[in-house]
Amino acid sequence: MLNIVHRRLLWGAIIALSIAVIVNACLYLGLFEELELKTFDIRAKYFRKQLQPPPDIAVILIDELSLKVMNPVVGRWPWPRSLHADVIDFLDMGGAKAILFDILFTENEQGSHFREGKVSDSDERMVEATRSAGNVYHAAQILADSEDDYNKDYLNKPLPEDFVKRFSVHAEGSFAGNNNTYYIPFPELYNVSRGIGIVEFSPDLDGVYRRTRLFRHYQGKVYPVLSIAPLMHTSESEYLQEEERRLTREPYLINMYGGFKPYSMSGILTSVQKIKTGELDNLPVDPNEFNQKVVFIGGSAVGIEDLKASSLDNKTPGVFLHASIYGNIKNRDFLRYPPSITTSLSILLMSIAITFGILSRQHLIYQLGLPVFITAGYMLIAFWWFKNNMVLDIVAPVTAIVLSWLGTLAYLSFTEGKDRKKIRKMLEQYVSPAVLSSVVDRAGGDILKAEVGSKENITILFSDIRGFTTISESLDAEKVVELLNEYLSEMVDVIFKYDGTLDKFIGDAVMAFWGAPLRVSDHGKKAVDAALEMNKRLKYFNERINAEGFPQLKIGVGINTGNVILGNIGSEKKLDYTVIGDNVNLASRMEGLTKEYGCPILIAESTYEGLKGSVICRVVDMVRVKGKRHHVRVYEPLDPDILGHESISKISMYAEEGFNFYQNKEWNKAIEKYSSILEIISDDTLSKLFIKRCEDFIDSEPSSIWDGVYMMTKK
Repeated sequence: MLNIVHRRLLWGAIIALSIAVIVNACLYLGLFEELELKTFDIRAKYFRKQLQPPPDIAVILIDELSLKVMNPVVGRWPWPRSLHADVIDFLDMGGAKAILFDILFTENEQGSHFREGKVSDSDERMVEATRSAGNVYHAAQILADSEDDYNKDYLNKPLPEDFVKRFSVHAEGSFAGNNNTYYIPFPELYNVSRGIGIVEFSPDLDGVYRRTRLFRHYQGKVYPVLSIAPLMHTSESEYLQEEERRLTREPYLINMYGGFKPYSMSGILTSVQKIKTGELDNLPVDPNEFNQKVVFIGGSAVGIEDLKASSLDNKTPGVFLHASIYGNIKNRDFLRYPPSITTSLSILLMSIAITFGILSRQHLIYQLGLPVFITAGYMLIAFWWFKNNMVLDIVAPVTAIVLSWLGTLAYLSFTEGKDRKKIRKMLEQYVSPAVLSSVVDRAGGDILKAEVGSKENITILFSDIRGFTTISESLDAEKVVELLNEYLSEMVDVIFKYDGTLDKFIGDAVMAFWGAPLRVSDHGKKAVDAALEMNKRLKYFNERINAEGFPQLKIGVGINTGNVILGNIGSEKKLDYTVIGDNVNLASRMEGLTKEYGCPILIAESTYEGLKGSVICRVVDMVRVKGKRHHVRVYEPLDPDILGHESISKISMYAEEGFNFYQNKEWNKAIEKYSSILEIISDDTLSKLFIKRCEDFIDSEPSSIWDGVYMMTKK
């Protein structure tokens, strides 16, 4: 026994240390960087999607609506600069603290020319507005362009001396890249600007913009990015000087704000026009809303070509990145990495914990659960630290966990693992080969305890053919079997396509569930997607069988999500892998309700909540099923392929409003909303049902104990 313990300790130490060395080497070589950036994106989306920017930041977007509104007035983009001048005057009138353009005005306006030493009227308006406001920052670019015979004549040209003198800053540190070209505002404009900021970003290798350098260099001089240009003229400049060594040498990790509520430029320009004509009442945007705010102006319309992939969204307006950087530095809201030794120690500790933890206890649940528990614990720590602006590496420590787990299991399998074939043979009498393979591969040696009588959160689906008894009575037995087999084959194909588990056939009914034994996190979404496709498949199926002389089929589908008992249930001679429980019964009740409401698919509230808006649904009713005390809210998922996205969005909205009016006993208002649905779907049974209910209640008010819940009297 002692020799076995010593052997395990020795091999455990070898495995743990080897994995730690390998993973640290991969980390040092940058092999995890791309994956690590993806985990950063996940954390950013979770914690930063709704993160509000500082209240002194405002963003004005030139969006698609702005281009559409202004096209009849000034034509396509780019607009005359006199419009931008109007915006500057408008913001200056409102008392804006600073105005930053994420738009390049590098040359005199197209078609303009110098006359008597002056720029065009439109450019002159821009220059005068910039001068008058005294707080406008314009955009410039400093780039590293490819050097070839075609462009060598304009590369490496010096910046104008007056530009360098006014806008270069002192910053220590080394700078990456070989910048050899630039684009700056035309001289008359930069001479009256409060400051100039560089707007060029460089994406990571995967094309996502997460980091930037806060200063760009050109021919020995350094220039700030647009985001920090205003800070160079405030008390924050002292802070920048304190941090300059870190900020100039390291790429700055942008702490993105996802909660921007930008103004549309169309509203600003409409307000400008009203002010010009003396219509000061009911302005779309009051200029005073920008009082003492730093205003960023940029584009989000596709034609402006300033949409960038960020950690939060694949189509983020570039101006959001600038505004986020400004907010980060202004509020000291930085994302930081811990010292590199922290990650190295984490890798070593993970390897030791997993290796010796698994070696210490030969129990399948424990061997599977330990790495999950440690991974989850580390992930929670990483997410908690991220919430507090500290970015811990995830990929390297988790890789150490996985490799240590695999290495230790491989060692155990080589020396002690002899049970798998025995367990498979023992369980063949209980489950089908397909289910057996899936479950044994996942659960291993403790399969009986792991899979019999477990409580799982899954989604259950019931479907049933409407009036099949009548149909079967009109056909020969052979035709009934032929029709039913073809129909069931179609439905099962859909269930398997969406990773569902076929539970059983109950005559012409189908029972299936999602979430076991194949674990999927979005089992509710998969079940609803399957139901929608079943409905579409039925349409094509009916077209085919109609040509063969078969009657048309109609189905009802009910879905519910909740905790059930999952296991191999039956006798010693015959076991079924199935689910039981109240939530299974409720799914069956949902299917029964489709007849009551004339809806092909109904889902319970628990399933609807799990969709998180990924499928557009309409509220149907509040129902108390037979034999239950509590009521459940019922929804119908709507298929955009059938009605179109715009139509189903309207139906969902009208149904929600109508049902709320119905619950509040505002019968006429409810009738109005359900009538709006009938204008979209003239034969909508559900809307007609609620209109009839409301009309009945107008004639005879419900009792004082009426709670708006429909009592289902039959199963």
